[in-house]
Amino acid sequence: MRNAILTIILTAVLAVGTTSAFAAAPLNGVYKSSDGDFIEGRETGEWNGGGFLTVGNYLQAFSGEVYPASGTQWKWECPQVVSVNLEADLVFNGFGSKIYSLNYTGGTFGLGGGALPWANGQSYTGSFTTFTEIRTLIFANHVMVGSDSDFSFTGTIDGYPQSCLYGIANGAWLRNTFVGDLDPPDHFPLGGACAGLSRDDQVHLADIRDITLTIGGCTVATEESTWGKVKSLYRD
Repeated sequence: MRNAILTIILTAVLAVGTTSAFAAAPLNGVYKSSDGDFIEGRETGEWNGGGFLTVGNYLQAFSGEVYPASGTQWKWECPQVVSVNLEADLVFNGFGSKIYSLNYTGGTFGLGGGALPWANGQSYTGSFTTFTEIRTLIFANHVMVGSDSDFSFTGTIDGYPQSCLYGIANGAWLRNTFVGDLDPPDHFPLGGACAGLSRDDQVHLADIRDITLTIGGCTVATEESTWGKVKSLYRD
């Protein structure tokens, strides 16, 4: 009888402990900026490596609320480019496009709380496990006149090993500029947060659009992601 009572008490304690550990985990689901679940944002590509397509560059992006409240819904901080590969050169007589793949390492992300659909009473932080970009450059008369990016990424959420983040997004290049010319009212992530850029260093600026974030179990194998593999997570 005594053993039975102890077993019941121990089971109840373990159940309470398990419930409290998982109570504030982010809510699983598929969330889309195009559905109004959260807002889109802006990117700053920091040219630590020395150019627009260079190993060593960092990326920052955040949701585009009015400065200085920017980044309260979501943010990406400091994944760094470790490889750049030319996948296709479709430029003829100075007109056409070039397609590059960029692989990143490291970096962290944040997901806001409050009324956001994944929130379960709090905001969240985490670390990227993969981060890749397919960047298409458009040329006219041998000059780059546009650039479009397809991002894919995965990550783990701090404190909740049962919850992982899977995401895709598009980036639309706006312009190249110098850190010293960044205007805070433009609500771009300010250069220098990742590796101490000076005012004379260059960055590029882009819009981040069509973002899809999936929060779910951490069951996807930890192999290198490709754009096609990540997109398959969102097919109906």
